[in-house]
Amino acid sequence: MNIKLPLIMLLGLAGAAGAADFGDLAVTAASLKEKASLEDLRITPEISDILASAEKDGRWYGADSRKAKMHFETYLLYRLPPGQSAAGLLSNPSQKRKVLETIDLQLQHMYGAFTTHPGFVDNPGIPSGDYKVTLLGAAQSSGGYAKVSYAYDDQVVFSSRLFRGGGPATIDFVLPRDPVTIYSKGFPTAHSRVNRCTDEHYNSEGDFWYFWNPYQDGCPITGSDLVGIRTTLTPLPMTASTYPEYSKLYGDNGNGDVLQVSFLVGVDANFQNGDLGKTTFNNAFALLRGAGFRVTVDEPRRKQLVYNGPKKAHVQMLLLDPDSAEFASEAVKAMKGSDIFLYDGHSGLGGYLSPDRLQEDSGQALELPKKKYQIFVFQGCSTYAYYNTAFFNLKKGSSDPKGTRNLDIVTTGIGAAFEVGAKVDAAFLTSVTMGQRPSWQTIMNRVRQAEGRDSALSHVNGDEDNPTSPN
Repeated sequence: MNIKLPLIMLLGLAGAAGAADFGDLAVTAASLKEKASLEDLRITPEISDILASAEKDGRWYGADSRKAKMHFETYLLYRLPPGQSAAGLLSNPSQKRKVLETIDLQLQHMYGAFTTHPGFVDNPGIPSGDYKVTLLGAAQSSGGYAKVSYAYDDQVVFSSRLFRGGGPATIDFVLPRDPVTIYSKGFPTAHSRVNRCTDEHYNSEGDFWYFWNPYQDGCPITGSDLVGIRTTLTPLPMTASTYPEYSKLYGDNGNGDVLQVSFLVGVDANFQNGDLGKTTFNNAFALLRGAGFRVTVDEPRRKQLVYNGPKKAHVQMLLLDPDSAEFASEAVKAMKGSDIFLYDGHSGLGGYLSPDRLQEDSGQALELPKKKYQIFVFQGCSTYAYYNTAFFNLKKGSSDPKGTRNLDIVTTGIGAAFEVGAKVDAAFLTSVTMGQRPSWQTIMNRVRQAEGRDSALSHVNGDEDNPTSPN
């Protein structure tokens, strides 16, 4: 499986596949390493009363995934600078900012925990990019550290297999107690050149949070380096019988009588034959042509197709380097003017389609049209965390405080495979551009079928305020 991030080992890291359930995990990490020291484990109290009434705006739909509320309280060890006491740490604005940055670094390690650690390999998940951290206090610890306690609240996405019977699920996992030094703990000796607690290929400190796995054979990280967390995931209600705004897509939505689709595909490494992105580009083109689209442009890096049915649809396809200024410029232009924007390729750990990055590299302001209904599809790795909230924020206005009224976003929960990208893209586009008017639930079920064995936990966000019948 070739994943659209440096995520080649996502589903099979050594030492991870054998765990059967969450009872064997981090809360009982004494069995993980001989010196496990999790005596400070903070077990989250029962929070069903707090989460019983899930807001309507938390609804969504995924064929094999669930969005859930997650709350826990935990801590990290923060190295105190000379002259700084733990008592005054959080009242020092500069130090408080650095503490929050360190907490963010610790929490980043949930990406690896929820995909590579035992119990999550077959039940993967992902945090959002819009979590809330509440500082609870700081106390002096040994070795020049402060123990900083905090609460975490988020809406996460996990495989629906985790929620047996559809109810809440209790999970256990670990995070590094000191996220600043945890990478260095992965080398067996001072002279080792390979970190034994992460992916063999993506072995750098910059990738560590996404791949780290202290359960791997030969990993020298011990329980004393970890903090165990137990939390309850309370699933949010799913939408049913919601539909894209077909009356807008098929009407005059800013492009006259044309439904304008901008379909950008990012290369994996280069533009040579055999490149996974280039193969996706060509295969998706062939599938759309086979579905009844007429070809009007057929160039190596630019293709255009037209569908003349109940609605005239134009699909503009571009093959680009997602790390280039050209890509940023084309993406900004497409997001501003297209009815449907679809990207298939690497996420770049969230960097490639970050609004800030797109604006900086394109030299253009990224201001989405507030009154124009649009659908954005991000078919890459972990796009729920990277791109969901960011683009809803760009649609917010006085009449649409959540940004969902004129925007629906399809994102992935985990790694998306290049091998099925073209099928997924074609399943989505043929569903919404050819006049069939299926529901979002049907569309996402078709996407899931196209994924086959390579599920990326794909789902639609923002459909809670959509029509409940085709219009």
